[in-house]
Amino acid sequence: MFGRRKDVVYKVLSTKKRAVALHKLSAELETPAPALLKTVKELESEGLVEVFYGGVDKASIMVRAKTLEDYFGSEV
Repeated sequence: MFGRRKDVVYKVLSTKKRAVALHKLSAELETPAPALLKTVKELESEGLVEVFYGGVDKASIMVRAKTLEDYFGSEV
C-alpha cells in the first residue's frame, strides 16, 4: 500500500509546475502532514522530488517534483 501512496504523491507533484508548500499538499491530499513528509522524504531519497525550506513563508517546507530538465538542463 505504501508504494501506491508514493505514486499518488509523485503524480500530484509532477503535474504542478512549481513548488508547493507541504501543508497545502497535505490539505489537498487529505493526508496528515507527518505521514506526507515521510512519503516525500522517501521520494527525495529516490531522487524524484526536491524538498527545501522557504518560499513566501520562510518557515514552510516546500516540495517540488524533479523533471527531465532538472537532470539534463535546458537541452530537453
